[in-house]
Amino acid sequence: MMLLSSLLFSVHGIAGQFQDVKQAEKTTQQGNEILIASNGFFHAPEEVLATLSPGERKWYHRFQEGIPLFDGWKKITQAVVEKFPEHEREKRLAAMQVLGLKIGYEWSRDNRVRKVNTDMLRAWGQDLRKAGAESHVQLANVLYKIDSEMNTLLHME
Repeated sequence: MMLLSSLLFSVHGIAGQFQDVKQAEKTTQQGNEILIASNGFFHAPEEVLATLSPGERKWYHRFQEGIPLFDGWKKITQAVVEKFPEHEREKRLAAMQVLGLKIGYEWSRDNRVRKVNTDMLRAWGQDLRKAGAESHVQLANVLYKIDSEMNTLLHME
């Protein structure tokens, strides 16, 4: 858990405030904190995923990719990012991906230790859908709220 916390909080400028594209570029260029695939999506470094059991890794990938009747974080990210003006999309994409790393990692952990449960995912999904139907400003507020909740949860030990 400490490795994930140090990884994710080292990119707090991306996920925490959803504000600085230059920080996102700097962080990803360092190469040792987050990996970017050819499709532009962040992927957790292998040393982070190695802290998960094989079953937990399976659930992490399901969270990212989706399963029948559940859109994965990648699809959700694309839908959310499209709601923002063109000039904001790159930074919103980076922020959503880092948020997805935090949520997915924590949700995929064993039920006895995880701090994110499926009910939380449902509630956040409802909040995102409702805000997305209103305005990109409201959507940004919901994303900030979710990220703040995740940061609080991850700091609880």
